[in-house]
Amino acid sequence: MMIKNILFIVVLIYASYCDIKTRIIPDKVHVMIILLGLIQVNIVTSILGLLLVPLPFLVVALIKNGTLGGGDIKLVGACSFYLGLSGGLLGSSLGLAFAILVNVLYFRYKGLDDIGKVALVPYLGGGYGVVVMGVI
Repeated sequence: MMIKNILFIVVLIYASYCDIKTRIIPDKVHVMIILLGLIQVNIVTSILGLLLVPLPFLVVALIKNGTLGGGDIKLVGACSFYLGLSGGLLGSSLGLAFAILVNVLYFRYKGLDDIGKVALVPYLGGGYGVVVMGVI
């Protein structure tokens, strides 16, 4: 399990790098996370995480066009499959809290009004990393 979790974190670091550099998360990232999630899987909680956790992200993307990309939504689904329903919810919540806290403080410090486009995967990855390491 430790090797599985280390590989998961490495994939999240790669996804974060890609999101920061190109604003695109390669599809192979989602596939790798799902494949890792299949190792010692609890199929019920994994499927529930895959289907339910990304729904709020999808709704936000549909309501306010350009706020979230499809890669972010797919990453939330894949990570929620890996972590299960409760782990996916906790990781997503922590990641969004990190994003809000850092960006609101940064933009307030810089005196800017419009946050614009922010790479979300580094924050989500941090939330999922905290969950997978068992810190919370």
